[in-house]
Amino acid sequence: MSLNPVHRIGDQVAEVLLIHGLADKRSAGAEAVKLLRKAGIADPETRARQYPHELSGGLRQRALIAAALAGRPKLIIADEPTSALDVTVQRQILDHLEELAAEAGTAVLLITHDLGVASDRASRIVVLSQGSVVEEGTTGEILAAPSQKYTRDLLAAAPSLSDTPLREPKPPSSDVLVSVRDLGKTFGTVRAVDGVSFDIARGRTLALVGESGSGKSTTARMILRLETPTDGVVEFDSEDITALRGEELRRLRRRFQLVYQNPYASLNPKFSIEDVISEPLRAFGVGTKAERRARAAELVDQVALPSSVLKRKPAELSGGQRQRAAIARALALRPELIVADEPVSALDVSVQAQILRLLADLQDELGLTYLFISHDLAVVRQIADTVGVLRGGALVELGPAQDVLERPSADYTRELLAAIPGRKPLETR
Repeated sequence: MSLNPVHRIGDQVAEVLLIHGLADKRSAGAEAVKLLRKAGIADPETRARQYPHELSGGLRQRALIAAALAGRPKLIIADEPTSALDVTVQRQILDHLEELAAEAGTAVLLITHDLGVASDRASRIVVLSQGSVVEEGTTGEILAAPSQKYTRDLLAAAPSLSDTPLREPKPPSSDVLVSVRDLGKTFGTVRAVDGVSFDIARGRTLALVGESGSGKSTTARMILRLETPTDGVVEFDSEDITALRGEELRRLRRRFQLVYQNPYASLNPKFSIEDVISEPLRAFGVGTKAERRARAAELVDQVALPSSVLKRKPAELSGGQRQRAAIARALALRPELIVADEPVSALDVSVQAQILRLLADLQDELGLTYLFISHDLAVVRQIADTVGVLRGGALVELGPAQDVLERPSADYTRELLAAIPGRKPLETR
């Protein structure tokens, strides 16, 4: 099920009610608003009048969940229903599914790569690999004494289930590559980003975390100058880039690159992997055709892909291989800053761990600076030197990763940490 881009959100939820005779035309709109509110959408009256492109990815997912719940089903097949959502909204949605199951006798088949979610929510777990059942049993049995190596490897890779250590802190640096001051962005009447200020030191990683719609991606897009700030200043390597245009902005864009969330959608399906990786070089007129081919070969090796993938199409690669190809493409122009916008949220836990190790290794090898956007604090533990917490477009906490993640000063940060799945004691599951 997906949202129709030319219909309003409320109409699409109401359509389910009308088809199943659960409301008439007069009441369907109001019932749709109630369902959107139950799915964790703030100001559902406004959201119901909007189109899918006006909502963040997390809000679109919540709208889909509202539509799925509208039919009052006996069985809900929830296929990765919360993988794009922050932990607090994830908890709200899963709490609602549990309440529905208890009140209406509804069964839930939860399909997920997140073992933290499975451990918190499931009474039984079935582990699949290559289309076959590897292991099944009660949640307690699978978590406490998995019999198969594949299951043990999954549990070890799950950041919310293991005692994942914080990244080894690096010494403080005064060499600032990115500086934003009082950054703000207004869309119509909505203040998406409000007075955000922080620095990213060269060769370090700043992670921005927060709920869907908190302003993380908008802040990143303003730093990349894909959005123009309404107010505030963005400096890159001590140069004010807030108002750059034309050729000056094009010159600057060679120095920073973006890795998108979904490796299935971010690569041109008609291109070979060699063409995908070479595309930035062609766009900026860098090198001859032979030199670009050699650079692509160098890059697939750098991201630990076999050279055989160069002639293959994205559809022939796994999700983890596609994301490695996306990282290789981002490295093609030898940038100084990489913005990674939810780069592992679409991947299973074992592949997540591989990609995070790759990013850390590349940073050490190439001296890269990262702005890492994520709603997953368990992932952030493994990659960040500094953490900024956004809520409603404002920065509510900023500091070294160890301080923010282990000794948070803001109530909201404590709520995020408490909501990480997989933290519930085994005896209470």
